Amino acid sequence: MKSIESVSNTITNRLYRLTDSPTLLMALTPQQQAQEMISRAKHILVIGRVHPSIDTVAAAVGFGLYAKAMGKQADVVIQDFDAAKHVPSFLKDASMIRPNVGALRALHVKLDVSKTPIDELSYDVRDGVLDITVIPKEREWNPNDLTTKPGEDRYDVIVALDTPDMRSLGKIASEHADFLYRTHIINIDSHSTNENWGQVNIVNMNAVSTTEVLFELMNGWNAGIIDDKISTALLAGMMSNTRGFRTPNVTPRTLTASSHLIAMGAKRAEIVDGLWRTRSVSTLKLWGRALSRLHLEEGHNIVWTALSQRDFMESGAGAECLPDIIDELISTMPEAKMSVIIYENEKERDSICALISTAPPHHAANIGRPLGAVGSSERATVCIEHTTIAEAAKSIIELLKKSLKP
Repeated sequence: MKSIESVSNTITNRLYRLTDSPTLLMALTPQQQAQEMISRAKHILVIGRVHPSIDTVAAAVGFGLYAKAMGKQADVVIQDFDAAKHVPSFLKDASMIRPNVGALRALHVKLDVSKTPIDELSYDVRDGVLDITVIPKEREWNPNDLTTKPGEDRYDVIVALDTPDMRSLGKIASEHADFLYRTHIINIDSHSTNENWGQVNIVNMNAVSTTEVLFELMNGWNAGIIDDKISTALLAGMMSNTRGFRTPNVTPRTLTASSHLIAMGAKRAEIVDGLWRTRSVSTLKLWGRALSRLHLEEGHNIVWTALSQRDFMESGAGAECLPDIIDELISTMPEAKMSVIIYENEKERDSICALISTAPPHHAANIGRPLGAVGSSERATVCIEHTTIAEAAKSIIELLKKSLKP
């Protein structure tokens, strides 16, 4: 037997399809609006913020699998995503995540051949220029016979996950701003710093993670298609954000959701092993070096450390381990308002980078913007060229101290 809420949603959705009324759509709840937009979508773009957390990746994988289980065409993109750096072993389907958005629409070139038929058509690409040659059978064409027109957008709906604002998308925002402004966006998040920048915003600040918000949406819509892969991804995001349900923001609703996910097939043991029992010796060595140089800027609650290329070489670990280290700093020093790791760039010798993590109400990307920071409200990366690690540390820490009143 269907619940009263389920019957009500079905009737409302059918009424909307019959009337096709935008006014009626506005009368629906954000969850119902999202369901309606996704149901109508032909091709969905699922995106997450740059410098993704496990919650970001897990949400992207979970929603990507859910959309495809519904029979929807969906592409999942996180800018500059590298599976080797960002994906625990239990998220095998993260291979669906692409590092760039690719082409968003075609360009149509039309030539009127009704009076002047084509005899030959050829093209060549030289020095980045497409050269098209069209030879008529008779007569010749004039400029009015040729027109160009942009094609339709490849995607008709965007689902943004764990992304507090448009800037957090990185290059996707800067290079495809027009596309983002002309396409309907469903914004799903759990953070208080979210700017509600979508046309439909499902932002639940009482949830511990974006994956918890997603579970509520999916479970209330079509719970029958949540299989073991989807449930594992959603549970992984929740467990990662709460360090195994040990943080104070865990609610009874969170624990109820997690029990439902386990009943749906979520592999809790694999998540625990992948998140906390697979630290390599090299990673632990790098952690030790970072912790041995820990600094506290008293009066500002800024915790920071520095790592050189020699630290990476001698430990055998790479920069991909830094998010784990900064998460450890956050969990062991909850009073810190900012945590920073300053390190020598492995790819460019005279470049010094910093990974900045902040707690609300501070915005990491905004604070670091004078130095060219990219990222989100929670985490951002700054890189300074032609400097030393000591000079970069001084500039970065001074900037952060100015943003925090003693």
